[in-house]
Amino acid sequence: MNCPHHIQWVVPVAYGQHQCMQCFDLLTRKDVTPRFEDLAPELQRKWEAHEATYKPPAAPPPAVPPAKPPTSP
Repeated sequence: MNCPHHIQWVVPVAYGQHQCMQCFDLLTRKDVTPRFEDLAPELQRKWEAHEATYKPPAAPPPAVPPAKPPTSP
């Protein structure tokens, strides 16, 4: 069975994403029914505000080459 991802089944989850409570898929605006554009403006604002909470992880520090062991003469 294919899940329709009805907006009533969608909940905000970590990292600014949304998840369907029926099938547990992570969703985008294109995945929900009714269409995102047809949702109430208040619901659209809540969706966008939650997406805006995502902050990409910081870049890892540059790799430091390992120190060479001292050579004995």
